[in-house]
Amino acid sequence: MTAPAPRTAPLARPSATVRALRLGLPVILPVVLLCAFALATAHLNRRLLRERATLHLTQAPPTENLPPAAALTTIALGGFRGLLADYLWIRASDLQDAGRYFELVQLSTWISRLQPRSPAIWTFHAWNLAYNIPSVMTAPEDRWPWILAGIHLLRDDAATACPDSPAIQRQLAWFFLHKLGTNLDPAAPYYRRQWAPLAQDLLDAATPPFDPATIARVRAEVAPLTDADLLLPQAAAILYAQQSLWQDPPPLPRDDLALRRTTYQALFQLIEAGRFDLAPPALAYIRAAAARHPSNPALRSLLLRLSPHP
Repeated sequence: MTAPAPRTAPLARPSATVRALRLGLPVILPVVLLCAFALATAHLNRRLLRERATLHLTQAPPTENLPPAAALTTIALGGFRGLLADYLWIRASDLQDAGRYFELVQLSTWISRLQPRSPAIWTFHAWNLAYNIPSVMTAPEDRWPWILAGIHLLRDDAATACPDSPAIQRQLAWFFLHKLGTNLDPAAPYYRRQWAPLAQDLLDAATPPFDPATIARVRAEVAPLTDADLLLPQAAAILYAQQSLWQDPPPLPRDDLALRRTTYQALFQLIEAGRFDLAPPALAYIRAAAARHPSNPALRSLLLRLSPHP
């Protein structure tokens, strides 16, 4: 008869704390790692935002001053909005090539909500409103609302989303100079009549750049515009261009030159309309622009043609 096998002592059961740790470890560890990654990302993001601000790459915090729809889209889609915007840009190009401008309006609105910080998107959208769509109409009263919509888009939505953008201000000044100031569009006299009461409303409300301080500075540094001049589109072009030139930081040399060119071209239009007393300040302004851009051949040639010969 064999002896019974010796009985081993029972294993000690782990405590309740140890059992809880074993069960919770697969859940706790990923949460801890996720929190660590989130803290590291937040620290890196703050550093990147500081560097962008130092290099003037960020005009405003991501959702500050954005229209509500643009802010919601920016937050909801995050990084994916760039991919969607690229696809919509391709579609917009196809619609423009096909001359389907009315469809392009809605598509451009979507793109501007996806990438509200891009001046190129706003200027593209405004150009379609102010130039492409009116080109398919004949009656001035049908054209004018679309041109005004392009102006409002740049002046209100684009300027809010892209504050201090020279491209926005330059395009806005160009609309007044070219679309309303010249007679290349047969309906331009009608546009000017429609614009005058709107300009008066801006003057009465002291809305920048139709505020007294900006007007006084333009009169002192550019030309002595009269109260009647301020109701003309040329004055609007000058005011918007000068407002951009006085911003801090100042515009890049390329934008500076374009804004100054818009200013003296608007003065030329006023002179052509009968304000011959503006010729001396216009010449002085061109000389100042040439001094800022001495390597520009167009300015040197213009000065040579305008300067009195002995």
